[in-house]
Amino acid sequence: MSRLIGIVPTARLFANDDPYQDNYVFVNHYVRRVTEAGGVPVGVLGVDGEIAPGALEACGALLICGGNKIWPYHIQAVEHAARTGKPVLGVCLGMQAICAYYMIREEAQARGLTGGAADIFSALKREKYYFTRPVEHHWDVPLTRTTVDDVKHPVHFAPDSRLARLTGRSETMGASMHRYRVDHVPQGLHLCAWTDDGCIEGVENETMLGVQFHPEVDRAHHALFEMLMK
Repeated sequence: MSRLIGIVPTARLFANDDPYQDNYVFVNHYVRRVTEAGGVPVGVLGVDGEIAPGALEACGALLICGGNKIWPYHIQAVEHAARTGKPVLGVCLGMQAICAYYMIREEAQARGLTGGAADIFSALKREKYYFTRPVEHHWDVPLTRTTVDDVKHPVHFAPDSRLARLTGRSETMGASMHRYRVDHVPQGLHLCAWTDDGCIEGVENETMLGVQFHPEVDRAHHALFEMLMK
């Protein structure tokens, strides 16, 4: 497998009339963890919210980063991985994007929708279909270099899950920095982690792992990034 690990970033696009404020954001923590795991991090770039042709094909695995908004390119990345069987780690928004892709498949099957997943995603968004719901008290402490431990809370792992096997744990202290959550696990994924208040904190299948908490903030969850190399 290629050691190139595609970092799928967050984006700020079309927020105002200044074209130089349209940008893709690569957070150093993600790049550092991939490098520590032995991978070669490369940015997966988009054009107007869609992935540039050929950008995904070159990567042996994908890391979908946290952020503020799911874009069509996030769905493209998950669809490519589902088609090719490449390993995926989705963090926070990345987990939500993985769930969104499988929700799209559910809706497509139920309604007889056809076309690419990204196109169906955009159509569902125009219908005001909600892929996530608000959640309270999962981001009460701003993350700084000195508050990493303060943003963590208990996350429980399903005992028969890949996540439990990868980490060798039944629970962890996960760094929580999100104001939205997914409200169900769609067909094609399995629940593998949750919090005491019932928030879904992890989903998985044979090749994909999504976690709502942020494993990149320190080396405590190094095994999740090593997974991309295996």
